[in-house]
Amino acid sequence: MKSLTAVRTTRLIASLIAILGMFVFAVERGLTKVCIMAKSGVQMGLARYTNSFTGRFAAENFSDDKKLFETLQHVKHLLPTADNILLALFIVSIVLFIVAAFGLAFPKQFCRVLVAMKLLKWQDGILPTAVSFSGSMPGEGMKVSKKFKNARRKVAAFCKKLIKTLKKVELKYWIFVGCSLLFVLVLVFGVRGCSTGSVFRGTQAVTDDLTEQAMFYINAQKSYFAKNSVVGGPKSLKMPDSLTTDYFTYRVTGSRFTATLNRDIKDCPAGSRWTVSASTKGFFSVDLVLYRAAPKDTNCTVIAPDFKNLGRR
Repeated sequence: MKSLTAVRTTRLIASLIAILGMFVFAVERGLTKVCIMAKSGVQMGLARYTNSFTGRFAAENFSDDKKLFETLQHVKHLLPTADNILLALFIVSIVLFIVAAFGLAFPKQFCRVLVAMKLLKWQDGILPTAVSFSGSMPGEGMKVSKKFKNARRKVAAFCKKLIKTLKKVELKYWIFVGCSLLFVLVLVFGVRGCSTGSVFRGTQAVTDDLTEQAMFYINAQKSYFAKNSVVGGPKSLKMPDSLTTDYFTYRVTGSRFTATLNRDIKDCPAGSRWTVSASTKGFFSVDLVLYRAAPKDTNCTVIAPDFKNLGRR
C-alpha cells in the first residue's frame, strides 16, 4: 500500500472523525423527533386518564385502559433519561466536529496529540516524513496502534507526555480550542433549545385543559337540568369536588365551577380564575342560565379568548 505523509494521515483521521460526528448528530436528530412525539402522546394520554372524569372511570374499570395507563406512566419516568441521552449524543457530535476541525486546520499539532495519546506511534525511534498503516511498509514512518498494551503501567507516562505536549501548544491553538468550546456551549444551551420542539407550544395545552373541564361541567349541568329542572351539585353531576392538573385547580361548589391557574403562563399570573355559575330563571317556565366569567387581566385572554361563549353553540 502506498505510504501516506504525516499530514495526509492526520487529515484522513480527522475526516473519519467528522463523518462519525455527522452520524452521531443524525442519530440524535432522529431520536429527538421520536422523543418529541412520545412526549406529546404520553402527555395527552395521561391528561385524558387523570384530568377528566370519563378517563379516570375508564382507567379504574377497564383492564385495557388500566394497562395503557400503567404503560404511559412507565414511559413518562423513562423520558428524562432519554433527554439526558440525547443531550449526551449532541455534545459528543459537537466535540467530534471540533476535533475534526482542529485536525484539518492544524494537522501537525493534531498528529503530535495522537502520538501522545498512543493512538499513533513512531517506528524505530525516528521522526519520519511518511507514515504507513499497520502491516504495510514496515520500518518506515508510524503505524496505527492496534491496541493499548499494559495500559495500567503506562497511565502515568501517558499523562506526563500529554501534559508536556499540551505545554508546547502555541497560544493561537488554545484560542481555537476556547472558541470551539464556547461555540459548543452556545449550541447546547441555545440552538438546541430552539430547534428541539417543545411539547408545551404556546398556550394550547393550557387552553385544552381549561376547555375540557369547563365543557364537561356545562354539559353535565345541562343534562341534569333537562331531567330534573334544577341545578345540580358535584355529587348530582358525578364530578369531584376538587381536581388538580398540571395547570389548574378545579373546584365544584354548589352551583359554581371554578378554575384557578396554578402557575404563571406567559403574562397571565398564577391565581387567575375562570368561573361558570349555574342558576335558574322563570316561574311558569324554568330555564337554566349559565354565567361564564374570565379574569379581568387582559393578559389572560390568550389562554381562553372565547371562554364567555363556551358551550353556547
